[in-house]
Amino acid sequence: MTSAESDLGPIGFSRSGSKNDAKMLARWISLGACAGGLGGLLVGGVGGRLAMMLLRFTTDASIKGIESDDGFTMGRFTIGNSLSLLLVCTVLGSVGGLVVVFGRPFFPRRYTLIGWPLAAGAIVGATIIKSDGVDFTLLEPKLLAILMFIAIPAAGALLITWLIDRWEPWWWSNWKRTLLAAVPGLPALIFFPLGIMVAIVALAWFVVLRIDRSRELPSFQPIRVLALAVFGLLTGLGLLALGNDVREIL
Repeated sequence: MTSAESDLGPIGFSRSGSKNDAKMLARWISLGACAGGLGGLLVGGVGGRLAMMLLRFTTDASIKGIESDDGFTMGRFTIGNSLSLLLVCTVLGSVGGLVVVFGRPFFPRRYTLIGWPLAAGAIVGATIIKSDGVDFTLLEPKLLAILMFIAIPAAGALLITWLIDRWEPWWWSNWKRTLLAAVPGLPALIFFPLGIMVAIVALAWFVVLRIDRSRELPSFQPIRVLALAVFGLLTGLGLLALGNDVREIL
């Protein structure tokens, strides 16, 4: 694989032939899912659990036993709940890794380590932090809770993007390293709804790749501008929603 092919990613991959396209899609999808799974496990799962433990000690004991917005019982840490959190964050991380992989052909490489964390912090942060919930109105200090749960998805996206860039040169060419690194992606494969969604998306891309001119889309300037405009719009809307909720909480 040449460095030019490596930069293009799924849609702009230059080789032709259905067999090569199938291998290419499988390679990139597995890379995104596995790098994303590890990032989600470490940052979202482990980091999220540590953040919750810290807030347990900084918040008044009166919140113990209250059900959080996500269905967890505040102040209660069980093995089952911890494993559930790790699994959910691993699967969500795999989703994030797939988004990064499929957005790769349209995103300027030099901005990926800034753009993806910014988008994740804004969009995921706006999803987590709600002014009408109980989590961020009861947890203390409020500012610390808000900052941590914006930083977690941003740091997760940063790690996932970095892992994809670092793993891509040897992914599938070094089978021992690939098999070892693939372990975090297994929960995503087991999670049935995600597996079906990935299969549908992969099939759609495979069909698109049968059209030769579709391979040139990432280098077509209006398409790149449109993709970046949508990315910027979604990030901006996330920042706006997040800012409104943070203002109401504080």
